[in-house]
Amino acid sequence: MPILIVLRGNSGSGKSTVARALQRELGAAWIEQDYFRRVVLGERGNYSPLTVELIERSSALALRHGRTVIMDGIFNASKYGEAFRRLRDGHPGPSWFYAYDLTLEETVHRHQSRPRKAAHFGEKQMGGWYRGWDPLPGIHEQRILAADSLEATVARILTDLGV
Repeated sequence: MPILIVLRGNSGSGKSTVARALQRELGAAWIEQDYFRRVVLGERGNYSPLTVELIERSSALALRHGRTVIMDGIFNASKYGEAFRRLRDGHPGPSWFYAYDLTLEETVHRHQSRPRKAAHFGEKQMGGWYRGWDPLPGIHEQRILAADSLEATVARILTDLGV
């Protein structure tokens, strides 16, 4: 049975690194918010309703076709909460939601360890995007904290999934 896995967090938190590791382990479809927003739709500014709908529909389609889906992005709770509730409620399989709970300082520190991305944006831009703990209304999310290593986070999620 396909599984829905959602990884949310601020820019630089480590979501994509965890998603990439999970994809290797599970052979899952990876729905990356930034890829859909920037590459597929060519958007540069704020979230558009088109981005939210495209991500929701792409995820639902993959789930309907029996694919486990890993979703990764900032996924602002006020913009994506409703879409995530529809996905969870419309999917008969398990749905797991994880959200990073990190300080701005920690996300900046993690971002600086990615030289390619660090060259494109820095602390000032990240401060403008930073939302702190931004829980999804009506959805229980597992917190990922600064002390949780990549390996521990991936192992925890795989254990939660029963893999």
